[in-house]
Amino acid sequence: MDNDLSCACDSPSLQTLEILVGQWRKEWLSEEIWNEAYDEALRRALSKGEHTIFVEQCAQHASEGRSLLESIKDVVHTHCPCCRERLKYDTILLYDLLVSVTSEVKFFEVKLVVDTVCN
Repeated sequence: MDNDLSCACDSPSLQTLEILVGQWRKEWLSEEIWNEAYDEALRRALSKGEHTIFVEQCAQHASEGRSLLESIKDVVHTHCPCCRERLKYDTILLYDLLVSVTSEVKFFEVKLVVDTVCN
């Protein structure tokens, strides 16, 4: 069966969500340097007196990531037969999206908790 099945429901496809995730993600390369990139961004914000703005942006980023996770969940829990059939072909993409978004959301949520406790 073709992976480009047409569907009458209004659920986004995983391919559409993959594009949205790509637009949402921070351009901080690999997870190994997220902490350094975050610390550098925080230092810049502090030096400009924009700590509150920075924290709000981080919270917004985590919230948008949570929304993406909800959208992914909605795709998986669909009752649309066409979308369910398409999911059979998209399991690797589904896994990659979940790992990617969850990792980045958790990173920012932990940073926000640490920042709140330390300040």
